[in-house]
Amino acid sequence: MMVSLDASAEEAVFDRLQRSGPCCLEDLVMQLPNFSWSQAFLAVDRMSREGLLLLRRLTCSANYVALPSQHASPSSPSR
Repeated sequence: MMVSLDASAEEAVFDRLQRSGPCCLEDLVMQLPNFSWSQAFLAVDRMSREGLLLLRRLTCSANYVALPSQHASPSSPSR
């Protein structure tokens, strides 16, 4: 199954991070109920590759997502 990139998913990711601040990827996805996990992840992946947000691995099962202006310490993301 191919999931297409949705510009509205990118807007939703950006808006959520701008309003709520840095968080774990799983928390971000749960805060975007209008998008599937795949749509949200593709948006985060693309934005990360373009330098529009920071995506850092915290543990093998947790990733930290933040806008560059929000970057503090990825070892203590707000939840």
